[in-house]
Amino acid sequence: MTQNNLGNALARLGERESGTGRLEEAAAAYREALKEWTCERLPLQWATTQNNLGNALTRLGGREGGTERLEEAVAAYVRALEVFTPDNAPNYQSAALSGLTLARKLLAARRPNSDN
Repeated sequence: MTQNNLGNALARLGERESGTGRLEEAAAAYREALKEWTCERLPLQWATTQNNLGNALTRLGGREGGTERLEEAVAAYVRALEVFTPDNAPNYQSAALSGLTLARKLLAARRPNSDN
């Protein structure tokens, strides 16, 4: 829980800064949280952390101009959506779908000649 909360704090700081350092730290903190919060043990916490990771990676990808972070973000959102359903977490599902849509939109803008 501490790593996830640290990631949240770093992500909020990173949103307010022009650089990517805090967002990189946030992504690393979320990855550390995922080592303890596994899908098998704590599925909703795991999915929430996947969504948080997706958010941080989307912001990073938006600033860096490349596609690697955005592709990682898409994968994180997809993992979160394996758990978030309309029955167990409709608001979280909606948030993950919004994040996924944004990440895919940014990816499509970076690859205009692809079929995204």
